[in-house]
Amino acid sequence: MDVGLYLLKYPFRKMISFAVPACRDVNPNNISWAILPVGAVMAFCYYYAITTGPEILFIVGGLLGFVRMFVATLDGLVAVHYNKSTALGDILNRITPEICDLMLIPTLVIAKGIYPLGVFVLLFAWAVPFFGYFGAPSGLPVQSVGPVGQTDRLAALMLCSLFQYFSIKFSWGLDFILYFFYWIIIGGSITLLLRFMRVYRSAVQKDKGQL
Repeated sequence: MDVGLYLLKYPFRKMISFAVPACRDVNPNNISWAILPVGAVMAFCYYYAITTGPEILFIVGGLLGFVRMFVATLDGLVAVHYNKSTALGDILNRITPEICDLMLIPTLVIAKGIYPLGVFVLLFAWAVPFFGYFGAPSGLPVQSVGPVGQTDRLAALMLCSLFQYFSIKFSWGLDFILYFFYWIIIGGSITLLLRFMRVYRSAVQKDKGQL
C-alpha cells in the first residue's frame, strides 16, 4: 500500500505546467540550484519565527515551502519537456532539496532548543531518505513511500506553521511545531518500516530473477 503524498506529484506537475514555456531557454540545472536560496531564507524565517517572532514569519515560512515545492518540481518538468535531462541534472534534482532540509531541520531543532527530542528529529530526518536510497547500489528501485517522506514532511510543516500562527495570534496555547516534531518521529518510524519492507521484497524478487 502506498502511503504518503508522493503520488500527488503528478497532479501537482499538471498544476504548475503553465510555467514550463517561460523556461524554454533556461538550463534546468540552474532551476535546481535556485532552490537553495529559497531554502536558506525559509530556514532564516523559521528561526526568527520560533525565537523572537513576529508570528507572521510562520506564514512566510509556509509560503516559501510552497515555492520550494514549485521550484523542485519545475526543474524536472523543464528537463523532460525540452529533452534537457542529464545525469548531473538528476543528481541536482535529488540533492538540492536534501541540502534545503539540512538547513531547515537543524534550524528548527536549534530554535526550539528541545533535547533529547530534537536529536531524534534529526535522526529520522536523516534516516528517511537513506532508507529510500539504500537499495539503489544493488539496482533496486528508489523508495518514496511513507507518511514522512520529504514532500509529506514539508507539507506537514506548512500546515503546522499555519496553525502555529493562529495559535499565537489567538492565544490557543498550543505548540504545533512541537507536534510537528512528534509527527516526524512517529510517522518516521512507520516510513522506515515501509521502505525497508519494500527494499527487502525487491531484493528477494531480484535474487529470484523476478525483478
